[in-house]
Amino acid sequence: MSAVGIVILVIECVALFALAVIYVGGYITYRMAFYNNPKKNKVDPYTYIKDNDDPRNLFSKGLIDRILKIPDKDIYTESYDGLRLRGRLYMVDENAPFAIQFHGYKSTPMIDFSGGGEFVMNMGVNVIMVDQRASGESEGRTVSFGYHESSDVLSWVEYVSNNYGKDRKILLFGVSMGAATVIIATGRGLPKNVVGVCADCPCSSTREIVTKVIYDMKLPGKLLYPLVRVGAMLYGKFDPDAAEAKRIVRTSSVPVLLIHGEGDDFVPCDMSRDIAAASSLVELHTFPEAPHGLSFVYDTDRYKDIAKEFCERCLKD
Repeated sequence: MSAVGIVILVIECVALFALAVIYVGGYITYRMAFYNNPKKNKVDPYTYIKDNDDPRNLFSKGLIDRILKIPDKDIYTESYDGLRLRGRLYMVDENAPFAIQFHGYKSTPMIDFSGGGEFVMNMGVNVIMVDQRASGESEGRTVSFGYHESSDVLSWVEYVSNNYGKDRKILLFGVSMGAATVIIATGRGLPKNVVGVCADCPCSSTREIVTKVIYDMKLPGKLLYPLVRVGAMLYGKFDPDAAEAKRIVRTSSVPVLLIHGEGDDFVPCDMSRDIAAASSLVELHTFPEAPHGLSFVYDTDRYKDIAKEFCERCLKD
């Protein structure tokens, strides 16, 4: 074999190796970060409550106990890509506005809205607690950190408008990934009957939160993120760089309430500060010492006062 032939062979081998790394590595990172089979990975609503006598744990358990006893009705809608999505409808008043609530990464509504759901119902607002795609009883296998899920928000808004009138006012609620989801949805062309968004501890962008998690695993986040992105694009059919709440909120015309615990070591509070700095329609309230998603538990009265004032203002306007 000539020298040129050897060089060509080496180049081909290197190229094949690189492609193998991209496809295999991308699949591994996709499975780790974005894949979920809800039928196999059932989530107990009491999963994150420690079995001890800590007052906050007992309080959280009591919230879940109560929400599980409130009568609800299973409802369904279809996503833009043909998935059957399930929600729980809590009907307070046939003529009342609606709140649609979106839980976090591989979580459940019973965990993330055990307190917030009942609180909104007590305000006289009907509630739909959504099983996000690839979670609970909804179909799907890819969790996309708000990219596909923000389009699902439109499906649920359309469900309310079609069944209860296009002038029925709607509030959107989200926790963690669900919070990013509802913020990203404001850039999807929401109808005018969506009058406000309440987002608890959202990440500012998928790139930033995934890179942080990689660093938390003692791995080089900036080096590995491109492989994670390729895996999402190849196997999840989405670009995680497009799911960026802090960029999308700049063009939103919907008022946004941000709530974030200053003790959040999973999604840092600075991510909400970045989102708030991007738009004058965003207001931010932080809760000292509160960990990820637990501001409601750490200071319930203040949380309720802030959320109630915001919701009443949006519904009135």
